[in-house]
Amino acid sequence: MNKKISTSLGLSLLIATNIYAIELLEPITVKSTLIKTNEIDATYSTEVFVKKEIEESKSKDLYDFLNSQTSVNIAPSYGNTFSQKIDLRGYGIGDGYQNVVVTLNGRKLNNIDMSSQLLSSIPVDSIEKIEITKGSGSVQYGDGANAGAINIITNGKNENYIKTYLGSNGTKNGTLSLGHSFDNLILNAYLDYTSTDGTRSLADGSRDENYNRNKNFNLVYFPTDNFELRIGRTYSNMNIKYGGSLTLAQYEENPNQASYFTEQYFRSYVTDIGATYDINRNYSIDFNFSDENKLSEYSSGYKSNYDYKSFNSKLNIKEDSFKVAVGIDGFSGDRIGSNNTTTKDNKALFIISEYSLNDELTISSGARRENVEYNYSPTSGTSLDDDTYLNAFDIGFNYKLDSNSSIFANYNRSYQSPDIDRFFTYGSFNGYIEPAIVNNFDLGYSNIQNKNKFKVTLFRSDLKNEIYYYNTGNYLTSYNTNIDKSHKYGLELFDKYVINDNLYASLNYSYIIAKIDEEDSGNGAYDGKYLPGVSKHNMTVNLGYEINKFKTILSQTYRSSAYAANDFENNFSQKQDSYKSTDLSFSYNYKQIELFAKIQNLFDQSNGLWIRDDAIYPVNFERTYTFGTKVRF
Repeated sequence: MNKKISTSLGLSLLIATNIYAIELLEPITVKSTLIKTNEIDATYSTEVFVKKEIEESKSKDLYDFLNSQTSVNIAPSYGNTFSQKIDLRGYGIGDGYQNVVVTLNGRKLNNIDMSSQLLSSIPVDSIEKIEITKGSGSVQYGDGANAGAINIITNGKNENYIKTYLGSNGTKNGTLSLGHSFDNLILNAYLDYTSTDGTRSLADGSRDENYNRNKNFNLVYFPTDNFELRIGRTYSNMNIKYGGSLTLAQYEENPNQASYFTEQYFRSYVTDIGATYDINRNYSIDFNFSDENKLSEYSSGYKSNYDYKSFNSKLNIKEDSFKVAVGIDGFSGDRIGSNNTTTKDNKALFIISEYSLNDELTISSGARRENVEYNYSPTSGTSLDDDTYLNAFDIGFNYKLDSNSSIFANYNRSYQSPDIDRFFTYGSFNGYIEPAIVNNFDLGYSNIQNKNKFKVTLFRSDLKNEIYYYNTGNYLTSYNTNIDKSHKYGLELFDKYVINDNLYASLNYSYIIAKIDEEDSGNGAYDGKYLPGVSKHNMTVNLGYEINKFKTILSQTYRSSAYAANDFENNFSQKQDSYKSTDLSFSYNYKQIELFAKIQNLFDQSNGLWIRDDAIYPVNFERTYTFGTKVRF
């Protein structure tokens, strides 16, 4: 009991007292996986960012951090900045978000339809750690973990602070974070509000204004030293107007313009309940349940209600050289529309183990069996049902060359079942389609020294039945289907180097090739073509300098040009332009007060998302700034 409270308080104090120094590097424990492991001992590819790195980036939101600091590719969903698209390892900016699992404290944020994961409901300052596992995660998370998983962790005692900032385009933010520890109780709360006057405007001068309001309350109670109870409630309300696409001529003339707006109101209320019981030093049980009610409503009158319930439980066994986690999890999702209710239910059993033969060799293995059921119930007409069973496997090896370096190899089999929208084309039943099956192969090397953290990974993924929308150019004859065979391969490189006590540099680079091997729907026209929306070269570079209480970070994000998101035949006249953004942040700390500022897109680069010829959605297309203060108490 007291030991757990002391540990939480000690971590908070450690963060506070080291905020002014460039720290030496060390391996970080990956906590979000079924079996906790040190990143130097991991049998799979990892990318980990701790709270200090997240805070120092001065990112305006979680999407901004992922896009500018990690190997993840982010772009607004057809202009919607609150629900952005996510791509990892070359699945394409169009549908990549369905091939990566995103979790918040273990709860999956993936949706049952073609809505991408909602990360706007997570204030970036509330995050303790972001753990990205690439080419692995299908045994733990199952459906959708083809590229891997992005795990967001906010657990722990909140810092006490008030934060506010102002920025260009009428941007305003206010955040209050509270945390307090009693003898056997931790209480947390935060309130977060952000709004802007918009970046694009119609001919009449109206702008795409928006707001985002989040609040969370949670408590952790320790009835005994070996028993932990958790409960939390999160409220998110947001309203956004976002502009339609532009022609190339309009985009080059003025990306701030728009011919129309789409307005969406979104609400998400989540209740989380969890418990952990340490039976003894070698055995523990963990249980989590969440209930989410969501509403998505457009100004056109189209409205959908969502009811999500999920649970997971596992038994952990830990011996000196052997660890096992076995458990079950489930998910039930309903989308209630005006004329039908469509349901997707997942139930799974999994087991994973890790065995250390000696201090040098670690072997991991795991398996998962998952049942996916669908039900479509219209208000009139015939109900439709379908179900399928899917299997995931994972085996990995890690060999430590010495105390600072290791090599690893991993094989992972993953899958993605269709979302409920894939069965329909403009309201008509499209028919059930096959799930995607992926075989992932990773080979990597890690070297972590006091002043340098270096990781390199080679990967290949062989896919069967990759899911996509076959667009004939006519919505009446287009439909959802599968790419028969495809593959992806590439290289990922990460290096962070502490040059001296005041200066560090970091590089995050990935080279990705994604190609279609065979596809019958295109009558061979897609065979051998590159998957659209995938950049070959993706890079973020950071240079940080700190002296006394002043800190500045210069960041550069670059993604090479690619085929437009719908260009499966690779023959559109317009391609996706390369993405470039240079960001510069400053901060100054005096006792408990921090002053900060950030300039994004310093050189005013024009960036956009190309869907097809003359269908461009501007994104980060102008220089913007924010400045504010954070007061800890």
